[in-house]
Amino acid sequence: MRSSGARRPGAGWRGVAFSGMLALLPGCGEEELLHGLDEAQANQVLVALEDGGLRGRKRREEGSEAGYLVAVAADGAPRAQRILAERELPRPRAPGFGEVFGKGSMVPTPVEERALYLHALAGELSRSLEAIDGVVEARVHLALPPDDPIRPEARRPARAAVLLKHAPAARAALESMRPAIQSLVAGAADGLEASAVAVVLAETTPSIRAPVPRPLPRRWALLALAAVAAVIGIGCAALAANGRWPHRSAP
Repeated sequence: MRSSGARRPGAGWRGVAFSGMLALLPGCGEEELLHGLDEAQANQVLVALEDGGLRGRKRREEGSEAGYLVAVAADGAPRAQRILAERELPRPRAPGFGEVFGKGSMVPTPVEERALYLHALAGELSRSLEAIDGVVEARVHLALPPDDPIRPEARRPARAAVLLKHAPAARAALESMRPAIQSLVAGAADGLEASAVAVVLAETTPSIRAPVPRPLPRRWALLALAAVAAVIGIGCAALAANGRWPHRSAP
């Protein structure tokens, strides 16, 4: 009579076969690259990763004031780090009115106050432009001479320059939006005409793209799993036939 604790031949290799099947599925997990990003920074990172041939995913972190995190497949994390280092991402967010005027420092002079105002206005405009699809980074430079109460006729005309770094696929759309971009910047600055706003479009330099691995068709994946299971089963059967299969003798 065989004891209740005896192992049936074939019961053990099923676990080994299952482990072998799991070994065929590497890289299924995700690795979180960055935390605490605002949405514009997260989008910039996703665009850079896509240019480099990687798929990233962003999601909102927990908490009322939480930002976004970006994750990639675990096996692509090292290459993702290299891509972000080449692009110098994530970049600091351009300061707006809240950051520039919310520090509670000493009362600035009129000249300092105007410089702070222009700096904050440029930051707000940069944020607005970075919200456009395909824009990776936006910089706005404003030249708004102050009024001269003594010689108002000598006031130089206001000017502005906009630099938009964008994904290659977005160039056509941004070219068609050039008049709207000029109107957006001119509408935010007193005395600035849309025709005096220069817009420069610059494509981001894509990283060396590696081919994105395509998943095997379901039929081939099942055949591969079956082949591994068959090989393991044959090996276990051979061990059992040679008397080397671990078992307990009957009492």
